[in-house]
Amino acid sequence: MEPKTQRGFEAQGAAGDPEPRALVEIQLGHMCNNRCVFCVSGQETALGRARPLPLAPILEQIRAARAAGHAKITLLGGEPTLQPAFLDVVRESVALGFEEIVIFTNGVKTARAAFVDEILATGGNFTFRFSIQGATEEAHERTTRKDGSFARIVQSMRHVQARGQRLTVNMCVVQSNHESVDVFPDLLLPLGASQLHLDMVRPLDAGVRTQEEFAAMIPRYRSLVGPLGRMVRGFPEGFDVNIGNLPYCVAPELAPFIHHDGEKTMTIAVDGEKTLSKPWDKYLVKRRDKSKPAGCAACVFDGRCNGIFETYREMYGDEEFVPVTPERMSEADPGRKLFSVHARALVARAFAGFVPPAPFSRALLTELGERVVEVRLEGDESLVVTLRPRAEGDGIAATDWFSVGITGAPADRAAACAGILAIGERLSRHVTFVHPIGEDAALPLLRSVGARLQLLRRRAPFGALAWKDVRVLQEGRRAELGFEAPSGERAWVWLGETHGKPVGGYRVGEGEPSAEVIEGLRAVLGALAPAGAGPRAPSASRA
Repeated sequence: MEPKTQRGFEAQGAAGDPEPRALVEIQLGHMCNNRCVFCVSGQETALGRARPLPLAPILEQIRAARAAGHAKITLLGGEPTLQPAFLDVVRESVALGFEEIVIFTNGVKTARAAFVDEILATGGNFTFRFSIQGATEEAHERTTRKDGSFARIVQSMRHVQARGQRLTVNMCVVQSNHESVDVFPDLLLPLGASQLHLDMVRPLDAGVRTQEEFAAMIPRYRSLVGPLGRMVRGFPEGFDVNIGNLPYCVAPELAPFIHHDGEKTMTIAVDGEKTLSKPWDKYLVKRRDKSKPAGCAACVFDGRCNGIFETYREMYGDEEFVPVTPERMSEADPGRKLFSVHARALVARAFAGFVPPAPFSRALLTELGERVVEVRLEGDESLVVTLRPRAEGDGIAATDWFSVGITGAPADRAAACAGILAIGERLSRHVTFVHPIGEDAALPLLRSVGARLQLLRRRAPFGALAWKDVRVLQEGRRAELGFEAPSGERAWVWLGETHGKPVGGYRVGEGEPSAEVIEGLRAVLGALAPAGAGPRAPSASRA
């Protein structure tokens, strides 16, 4: 059924679609030689309803897609290579200049080396995506219900590998194959696969099924954790593993590998026996049979998890889905591979109940991809601050795991300063800054003062001293840096300029400074000293 919200390719291009180069995929009919337990195409073929598609409508669609600026195309089915028009479609895709052509196949025809050579002779840039439905022969053929299908697909991969082509693997996770997935590293690494994508079975894509068939098809998610964990650990660091549509809370330790949705994709599917739909947003449509328990709003993954298939909830309930707290996330991902999840959770806690200073009226929090979280204070003008993984010396401030930067600020420097300091104060309640958010982020400094301050930011920390603040004084001619020892002792370092020459000094609180303060100030002065000049160790209060 064609989604009501879809638009044709021509309309997208005319409307200035922000992602005109999104992937387009076209389903070349339902005809398939396998009878996979989860797939509508095998069912349609078995019922005699799958038919060859005429070439002309297919060419019309892919020409329109290319004209709209789409650069990558996936050819899928059913089994696309069974279509009589398959090679003609490939040739036209090459002639149209698609930068990448993905062939999604179960290996039935590519098991013949000559057929692979026919495809490559068209001159296109190909990726072969093999639909392996189990990491062992037994699991695969139990799922495809076709004897010999495993040997054919392995032979296909060998042909593709021998010809230096990129190959990836896809599997739909069901009862009949999920226990085999930990064998995938042994199977795929020698064959040169560059990616493995495992997707939870989607009931709406399974055709017309009885409750008994669904029960035999859909595994409990908690039963997947062990096999998936062993599988991930079996691949070398950096191998591209994707686990699609598994709720994050089932296995937060696997969260770096879990994805809901994917690359922006427009799909053209079979609407009737021989007709094709207009293009529709694949992942928008795939969310329509999902829902979330009420408690999901408290989960750190709420913004990126689409929920649970309704059929799954009807079968098994939702008791196994427990919101992931920031503390549980830290235990599951101590290296913060999912930076934005950790940073977003931190910012959400830090700004709970936050009332921004005038002239700002509200604060907004946004994940900008996997490596950036944005905090925006909005009013008549906006102040925009970002958190990114820490790079030494990067940004206006840094903790041991993230740096803070400014990407937008109001012209009113006093307002910008108030907003920046308010953000710093809220964050400092939850993290310790190596070098803090200070007034220098918004107020100008003399060049010599600013340069030395940036040098100290790059070289922080300084022993046991915690750097607490930076004040800008005398219209930018002086900066004062506040430090605090673990005992609560305070110390200050000032930087200035007199008669064009850089000057500076330090002071400490009442009484003799502790060894921690002395060593910390020595480190600060050492960081400022010219090469070869030994810093003078502080021994008493000095103005």
